[in-house]
Amino acid sequence: MRLPYFIPLLLISGLSMAQRPNFPLKVSQNGRYFVDQSNKPFLYHADTGWQIFARLTLPEAREYFITRKKQGYNTIQVQISMNPDSVDRRGNRALNDYDFTKPNEGYFSHTERVIQVADSLGLLLNIAPFWIGCCREAYGVGGNEVYAKNGPAKARQMGQYLGRRFGKYKNILWTIGGDNDPRTIRKEIEALAEGLYATAPQQLLTYHGSPPHSSTDLFQYAPWLGFSMIYTYWREKPNEWVDGQQQVHVYEAALREYNKTDRMPFILGESQYEGDGVLYNNDIGTPLHVRRQAWWTLLSGGTGHAYGHDGWSFPNGRNQTHWRTILQYPGGSQHMGHFVRYMEQIPWWRLVPDQKHQVLIGGYGEYAKDNYVTAAMTDDSTLLVAYLPRPGVVTVDLSKLKSSLVSATWYDPRTGKLTAVGSFPNQGLKRFASPPQDDWILSVAGVR
Repeated sequence: MRLPYFIPLLLISGLSMAQRPNFPLKVSQNGRYFVDQSNKPFLYHADTGWQIFARLTLPEAREYFITRKKQGYNTIQVQISMNPDSVDRRGNRALNDYDFTKPNEGYFSHTERVIQVADSLGLLLNIAPFWIGCCREAYGVGGNEVYAKNGPAKARQMGQYLGRRFGKYKNILWTIGGDNDPRTIRKEIEALAEGLYATAPQQLLTYHGSPPHSSTDLFQYAPWLGFSMIYTYWREKPNEWVDGQQQVHVYEAALREYNKTDRMPFILGESQYEGDGVLYNNDIGTPLHVRRQAWWTLLSGGTGHAYGHDGWSFPNGRNQTHWRTILQYPGGSQHMGHFVRYMEQIPWWRLVPDQKHQVLIGGYGEYAKDNYVTAAMTDDSTLLVAYLPRPGVVTVDLSKLKSSLVSATWYDPRTGKLTAVGSFPNQGLKRFASPPQDDWILSVAGVR
């Protein structure tokens, strides 16, 4: 008996991560995912190290990058600056006099050195220039109003500066905005993006709005928008800061984005962060939260996701959890590694969401609830992957798979271990009961 093509690879212990991509990234021919310059699909697997430029020294940044790369991450989401008054470890602000035409060379030279370290390690950086902010804490609306005070002309000059200075680096994407819709500073936001796009057109740009808005909700036809970012939490989330906006589950936002007619790759740029609730307003994110966000996104048509944690500001000091300890949270240090190792062994870019339940026809839970089972099958009908966020029993129509013999396994996203269900003739409907506790991944594949 021959096993499905992906199972032997998953059983190899100590599996190495993917080789260095041939940057810069570009969009696949079908508009669904990223590829590198060799046209190899790129699974965007990011960590949220947002304030690395401001909070870490160069040796510390190298340590952080190496740790995350060993844990399986290939991308880091960072901010050039989150707050106009924040300083780096040498006391430098990003801007002199809060003026977009007066970048502080001391700050930006350190930023560039950190970019060079990431580049040397083969890591992609998705960089947000000047954070708009959710809560009057940043450069945007309701706070210091730096964008508005500078105006569109200076914002465009800043975009041009960023493109001229960093356009030579192939390991960069850009995220405009940050935690908010453009609102009253749309002209300034557009000017910055246009200036950056004009001077570094090979570096893809996106926009980070307020949840649950995606980039294409806000800038669908902007010529500079190269990919979309979705941002949401879940319907029952406590401590929600977005007034009047109904949060949806990640798979709801992902499927909505996938189904848009103006197609472009999308990532889950932010969702629930893993943490113990001590640092940030008792906002507790469990390993289950971050696991299901990643699996839901990829099985709903996404090209990748960002894992979040409460070490994004690199806390260090009395009454704060040290950022090095946070890097060892179980979700981020272990479970995300199992996720990316699994995906690296299958043609994830060929997965088509089973939205109408034509393959997984029973036991898929209730849409808009956290028990909903997302499933996807490859476009050649040789592999079905389903994510069960809770233990359960699902029914699969085996006739949809192109093979006379099929084999099934359960994959544990907490441990990375496989449990074989067995191989059997492809005859009609078959029920699969998951092991008990938490979440599971079912794979059903044709046997070669």
